[in-house]
Amino acid sequence: MEIVYHNIQLVSFPLTFVYGLFFLLDPAPGDVFRNHALARRLFGATLIIWAVYIAITWFLGGELKDPVVKISVNLSRFYIFGSLLEIAFSALVDNRFPIVRKTRNRIILWGVFMAAMALNILFVPAPVQKYVVIVAALYYAYEVYAILRRYYRVYFNMKRDMDNYYSENVSNFTHWMLLSSHGLGIIGFSGIGLAFAPTLGLLIYMVAGIIFFTYMSYSLYRYTLSVGHIKEIVMPAENEAEDKEQTEEQHPPVGEDANPTFIALEEKVNAWIENQGYTAPALTIQQLAVELGTNRTYLSDYVNSKYSLTFRNWIAQLRVDYSKRLLIGSSALPINTIAEMTGYSYNNFITVFTKMNRISPSQWRKNHVKEER
Repeated sequence: MEIVYHNIQLVSFPLTFVYGLFFLLDPAPGDVFRNHALARRLFGATLIIWAVYIAITWFLGGELKDPVVKISVNLSRFYIFGSLLEIAFSALVDNRFPIVRKTRNRIILWGVFMAAMALNILFVPAPVQKYVVIVAALYYAYEVYAILRRYYRVYFNMKRDMDNYYSENVSNFTHWMLLSSHGLGIIGFSGIGLAFAPTLGLLIYMVAGIIFFTYMSYSLYRYTLSVGHIKEIVMPAENEAEDKEQTEEQHPPVGEDANPTFIALEEKVNAWIENQGYTAPALTIQQLAVELGTNRTYLSDYVNSKYSLTFRNWIAQLRVDYSKRLLIGSSALPINTIAEMTGYSYNNFITVFTKMNRISPSQWRKNHVKEER
């Protein structure tokens, strides 16, 4: 078993090192936002740190013999890997995320963690050492939980912003991050047990790690090619927040009905709905804000408060309601034509309509045409 583990390390080290070197040295496209470029480099550095750990273990002859040393090394490796990945992922979806400061703080904490492990090995009596590593493992478990909690908060805030910007569902561009965070959580929590595991457990962990690193590296590379979908959301936010503050200073929000800006905006929105502006394909809240003469942050707040919906769900509701009128009033129209008339592609229309009504458009038409008769 130790020979197999030794050979897997020989595969894992160069593969992880090459992945890391690519993201560390490969220049990000010039049109990406600052945090994205920094996150790519941090991701690359994290993989290289992991590769160095593998190389050290391999150089020492595979599995470390002293159980306390082995557990300490494994915990410190899992700790820094999870911490830096959380920072990199958060920076990918938030241009205002303090990636440099967070990275510096995490490296300092990692140094303190490793120093505590070293002091335990060197100076603590052998019978007590195992209790120290158990406490370290519990602290690590808490950190894994805290890392995932922080990341999920950042991720779902970003997803909410996407739903408040696009009329289409574009979350598939970032879905890999959610899957990766699930994998990171599984690997993180399993690492607590595997830190105490025999060679077989570490072998399984190493194989899973190779698959996980490959998936993340490939997904991050593809994500960079389509990062414009995120850039549209994260870049103008600060300027638009200032615009919103200026608007509110001119018209204090003493209540929706009494706010002249909201009243004027409501009139424009109602006229836009009357003219079926929501049927424009690939509509964004930025396009609508320009058309209505406001900024997207203020318009987003208006839609959220007025309709209790995100921009995407609000547009979907308008389009589906319009499609229902077409399905009944123009029974000869094929479904794909109705989809185009509402601003959706055929597949998206079927998906959105079915999700909102729990029935397909064709079946909904059949049921309601019968009722009309």
